[in-house]
Amino acid sequence: MDLQQLLNGALGQQATQLVSNQLGIDQSQAQNAVGLALPTLLNALNNNASSPDGASSLFNAITKDHSSGGLEDLAGIAQSALGGEGSSILQHILGGIQPNVENAVSQNAGISGSQASQVLQILAPIVLKALGSQTQAQGLDIGGLAGLLSNVVGNQQQQAAPQQNNIISKLLDRNNDGNVIDDVAGLLGNLFKK
Repeated sequence: MDLQQLLNGALGQQATQLVSNQLGIDQSQAQNAVGLALPTLLNALNNNASSPDGASSLFNAITKDHSSGGLEDLAGIAQSALGGEGSSILQHILGGIQPNVENAVSQNAGISGSQASQVLQILAPIVLKALGSQTQAQGLDIGGLAGLLSNVVGNQQQQAAPQQNNIISKLLDRNNDGNVIDDVAGLLGNLFKK
């Protein structure tokens, strides 16, 4: 099963159910929240991995911290995420744009800003675990991981409504120059270095 099927299929549905249960929000709110948060995280990771340093940092973080242990225990992943791990991961993936992303997810789903933050915190390690399992299963190297992310994001952009793609592009374009690559370059430079 490829990453696209994983996230859009059973795993995406489980993550949506998990978000609904953890945050006490209804299924449609959870679906709307995950529907914007997930592609935004993948786009940010893809943009980060478009530079050699960013791709290397992401690969190292995934193979070191997110390839062992599967996605069977999403509730356990969520508990760790809400215990601080998710917030730490988000700082590396989104940096200073995190409040903007939280606000957009909040408005899109009709939930509070703190609930939107928790959605992102829960999803961040799930995305990294999914990337880790695919990297391991396919024996990918740094370039393979970058290619995998690029393909997934490309497929998502083709399937998403233009409005959703516009929201994501605006969120990731920090300096409003129409180019998101320069805004996220280097964010992953210190990814998970402890």
